[in-house]
Amino acid sequence: MAGDELISWRSVVYGTAVLAADGTQVGTVHEVLGSDDEDIFHGIRVAMAHHHDVLLASDDITSMTASAVTSSLGADQIDALPDYDDQATYHLASVGWLRKHLGWKQDSKSDEEPG
Repeated sequence: MAGDELISWRSVVYGTAVLAADGTQVGTVHEVLGSDDEDIFHGIRVAMAHHHDVLLASDDITSMTASAVTSSLGADQIDALPDYDDQATYHLASVGWLRKHLGWKQDSKSDEEPG
């Protein structure tokens, strides 16, 4: 089925559904965090339904497809993660540990070729 094939962290699209371990949608992808130069994926900034963002670490992600990023954590565990701190992430980036990758924005489907 299209959309169910695993994809690279570099291919995750802004707004992609983020699912808890049981398949419940807990939010959407706000940012993808990693190092392009070193090809290291750190995690996903998740825009939660309750109007706050959290950082879902790469170790807590079990799969990434065009339709969803799935976590090994339950919905309550994801919701209980600390609020995302942009300044702390910026500090990590300034010493070379973390780089932001905003993910691709999906074009309108009208100009996409099939396949």
